[in-house]
Amino acid sequence: MGVWTAACSKAGQILRRSNGRSKGRSAVGSAAGPADNAGTPRDGAAPGPHPFDLMHGTDTSGLIGGQELSSGRWNDLWNTAYYGISPSGLTQMLEALDLDWPRFTFVDLGSGKGRALLLASRFPFRRIVGVEISPNLSNVAATNIERFSAPWQTCHEIEPRVGDAAEFAYPSGPLVVFLYQPFLSPVLKKCLKNLARSLEAEPRELYVMYVNPVYERLLQAVPRLEFCIFGGRLARRPARGDRGSGRRISLFAVMAVLFLSVS
Repeated sequence: MGVWTAACSKAGQILRRSNGRSKGRSAVGSAAGPADNAGTPRDGAAPGPHPFDLMHGTDTSGLIGGQELSSGRWNDLWNTAYYGISPSGLTQMLEALDLDWPRFTFVDLGSGKGRALLLASRFPFRRIVGVEISPNLSNVAATNIERFSAPWQTCHEIEPRVGDAAEFAYPSGPLVVFLYQPFLSPVLKKCLKNLARSLEAEPRELYVMYVNPVYERLLQAVPRLEFCIFGGRLARRPARGDRGSGRRISLFAVMAVLFLSVS
C-alpha cells in the first residue's frame, strides 16, 4: 500500500467515524425481510452467502467497510461501505416505475460487486452500467456478470466500469440512476452537480432512485429534479390506460426516495 493510499485510508476512517456508521449502505439491511437479511453478520460472526448468491453462483454478499474500498483517489475519503441491496426491494421499486424499458439506461453509482446490476437485468433496459471507484470490487462485479444466468434476465448489455462517480460521463437518452448511499455528502454533492450539468446539456427523462436517503435534501436542491416518493411508499406513475388513479405501491420496508426530471 502506497503512502497516499495509506493516508487516505486512515483519514477516511476518522471522517467516517465522525459522520456516523449509520450513514452507510449497510443501514438499510435491517429494513429488509428475513430472506433478504440472510447472509448479514450476527453476533460478530462472519457473514455467509446471501440466498441470491447461492442460487446464481455469484459473489455479491458481505459487508465491506469504506476504509477497504481504496483506489488511491482523494474521494476514497468519503466512501461509506459495500453491502448488497435487498433483491426484493430493488425489484419492487423498478416494477413500480412501469417505464418503457428499452428506452432507458440503468446507471448504478457505487455499484460494488454488481448485485443491483444483475437485479436490474430482469428489466429490458437499453443497457446497464455500473460505476465503482474500487478496482477490486469492480473486478468481482465483472466476474459475477460473466457467470450470471437467470431465466428472468432480459438485458444482457451490462458493463461495470472502474471510475469516480463524480466524474462519470452519463450516456445519452433516458436514464434511471440508482444510489444505495454509496458515499458521504462531499462526493454526493459533486455527483449531483455533474448530473445537473448532464441534464442541462441534454434535457431528458431521468429517474434518480436513492436508497437509505441520508442526504435527500441535496437532491431536492438539484435543478430539474422533482421529489416523488418517500418513506418506503411510491406514488406510482399512473399505468398506461390508468392515468390519475392515485394508487400507491408498497416498497416493503426499504426506505427510498425517487426524483424525476421535469422540463
